[in-house]
Amino acid sequence: MKPVCIAIVDSAHARIYSYQGDPPVFREMNNLINPSRRAKDGELFSSTRPGIRNVGGTDDHRKDHRAHWDREFAKQIIDECLELTRTRGYAHVIFVSSPRMLGELRSVSEPLRKSCVLIDELERDLAGLTSPQIHDRLADAHLIDPRARAR
Repeated sequence: MKPVCIAIVDSAHARIYSYQGDPPVFREMNNLINPSRRAKDGELFSSTRPGIRNVGGTDDHRKDHRAHWDREFAKQIIDECLELTRTRGYAHVIFVSSPRMLGELRSVSEPLRKSCVLIDELERDLAGLTSPQIHDRLADAHLIDPRARAR
């Protein structure tokens, strides 16, 4: 099986995995953090900050700011995957994410598409799972082989 790069993404972080070898091994390679989603004093991007009242409306500026930084984070993920395709020979990338972040990744994935990398997507939020659980879910979706079970 050719090596595969797998990105498990949510709005706060991305876990980058490799799936390669004979038999293939599923291994976490990198963990990227979205700096705009990191809590600062527990209040960053909170909808109710002490001393500030938002009476009957939404804070469009805050939403625009968050959307900008989520797009920048998606670009960082694409850049990381592109670098891995170049340095490690991955010809296949799988993005697993919630619908909103998957849309952000799609919107900035042109550099990967231009390099003739096969891209698969799975619209699922698996970010809170352990690596073995993620492996099992990807195998259930027929994207990778199931884990070898002890007899």
